Amino acid sequence: MKNLTESDYKLIIQRRDPRYDGRFYCGVITTQIYCRPVCPARPKFENIIIYKSPSAAEKAGYRACLRCRPDLAPGCKSIRAGSDILSNALRIIEDHSGNSIPVSFLAEKLGISNRHLQRIFDEHLGASPIEILQTQKLHLAKQFILETKKPIAEIAFATGFNSIRRFNESFKAAYHVPPSSFRKNSAQPKQTEDTLKLQLMVRKPYDFVNVLAYLKRHAAQGIEKVTAHSYQRYVPHNDSYSTINVTINKRMDALQVRLQGFELNQVCNILVKLRRLFDVDHNPSHLPDSILGAYAGVRVPGSFDPFEVAVSIIMGQLISIQQASKKLSELIQQFGERIDNSEVYRFPSPANLMNAEIETIGITKNKATAIRTLAHSIHSGAFDFSHSIDLHKIRKQLLSMKGIGPWTSELILMRCFNDADAFPESDLIIKRAIEQKLIDETQWQTNHAYLTHYAWNAFADTLSKQKRKKICQPATRK
Repeated sequence: MKNLTESDYKLIIQRRDPRYDGRFYCGVITTQIYCRPVCPARPKFENIIIYKSPSAAEKAGYRACLRCRPDLAPGCKSIRAGSDILSNALRIIEDHSGNSIPVSFLAEKLGISNRHLQRIFDEHLGASPIEILQTQKLHLAKQFILETKKPIAEIAFATGFNSIRRFNESFKAAYHVPPSSFRKNSAQPKQTEDTLKLQLMVRKPYDFVNVLAYLKRHAAQGIEKVTAHSYQRYVPHNDSYSTINVTINKRMDALQVRLQGFELNQVCNILVKLRRLFDVDHNPSHLPDSILGAYAGVRVPGSFDPFEVAVSIIMGQLISIQQASKKLSELIQQFGERIDNSEVYRFPSPANLMNAEIETIGITKNKATAIRTLAHSIHSGAFDFSHSIDLHKIRKQLLSMKGIGPWTSELILMRCFNDADAFPESDLIIKRAIEQKLIDETQWQTNHAYLTHYAWNAFADTLSKQKRKKICQPATRK
């Protein structure tokens, strides 16, 4: 984002410009409340102080607005993932959601000094890494207090606080009331003992229909179940499994997540995975205005289990989606683990697949070799699915594996690493859409992954049939 002047901020707030949602926050001096720039409230600009992050606003004593909910709002997806120190640091913090991590750990992972890391955070976010982590923990704790009936002590430990006393002090300092009083003054949710219902806010427009359609086409049988209205996933633990169900709550502009059979200390990590799977942090205002209305809310589905998705992508090379789905199902049944005599399976681990005779399910030697190579690289630690890794390095690693070409590597970067600019340009639909000038690639710089899904959603039905029509129809019919 360019350096904004006072006049820029004023115009953005007056227009409620959605392009800057998540980029800065407005503290209102007269109310001591901070908002998103898209908030419907209209304070006088002379009463506004600009903050670079919720942490900076809360450090200054401001409370989150109850209308625009900056504390629960989607994040800000980086368009330079893997190449930007700040976005990589935030991804590492996200990966350790619900845990306390020292600044030294963060700096070491990024290969920079503690002092340099502190300087970057202060410059871009107006807060230290520890303050950012603390704010995120408090926001999650606040959500658990509002949306679940779990005991305060359990919430404290589940969100990464080492003691109830420390949690109470931090919560009261941030929200001016202790957690127990905060819950007492809030409407209590209706939930059973082993079921949690939580909201993940999204930015409008959000094309949930096409996200589900894509996930349904690529679902792993026995692990996922996708309908026209919901996504369901079974997560094995020990000899049983827990269930995740995701639907859309249009009234609240949120995904409604229903979790059954999970401990609260598992939920932080589950929510991070779901944010990535459903591309929650994307801002659709960053895409071209030329997108057809019905597809303006395009999202790029990520992965809940990156290894599982990477294997399914390799399986799908050069065959139809239906064939790929069938072969993936056979791989799961033959090399995975059936849970408790149910129809639920545990996806085969890298250790299971790195020496497996995968050809026996009827796939090519090239694909089987690629899956074994990837599995071995992950098992040995040579390949890392971390979201803070250098994407150029990962691309080179993938392309060096026998059986993995450019189309496959770009799909893996797109789905497993949430790379907004991954681009399988050799894809048939993409090539035809560009050749026929249905899309202008120059308008999608840094957002090629969204161009890909937009083209698939808008033109796949017509463009995939063109060659067959030319062959089958008489020459006189146009």
